[in-house]
Amino acid sequence: MKKITIHMINMWKMTNTDWFGYKICKDNLFSYHHIEKRENEGPTTINNGAILCAKTSHPYLHLIEDKDLELYIYLSNILKNINNQREMPNKQQLLAINSILSQFEREWQGKTNKRGKQLIKEEYTRRFIK
Repeated sequence: MKKITIHMINMWKMTNTDWFGYKICKDNLFSYHHIEKRENEGPTTINNGAILCAKTSHPYLHLIEDKDLELYIYLSNILKNINNQREMPNKQQLLAINSILSQFEREWQGKTNKRGKQLIKEEYTRRFIK
C-alpha cells in the first residue's frame, strides 16, 4: 500500500468502510484513487486523493467512467467534497453515492463486456450503506 494511502487512512480515521460505503476486508483493502486523473497531470497528493476499495469501488468507479462520463464526474465532485471536509462521508453523501450507483446498476444490469462477463458484478451491489 502506498504511503499516501496509509497517511490518508490515518487522517480520516478509517476503519471498516471506504468513501463509497463498501466494507473493507483482508481480500478488499483500501486503495488510493486520483480524483483528478494522473493522465491529466493530477498529482498524487492528499488533496487529490480518495480512499476506495481495491477490488470493488475503485474498479467500479472506472467502469462508470468508461460507460457514463457524466455520472463519473458527479461522483468525482462528491469525492472532492469529502476530501475537502477532511472527514468520512456523511449520511447524505453516502445516500447520494448509493443513489448514483443504483441508477447506474439499473441501466447496465445484465449487460456484458466484450469477453461476455457481466459489467455489474454482484460484489459491486453489496454496499454497507443502502
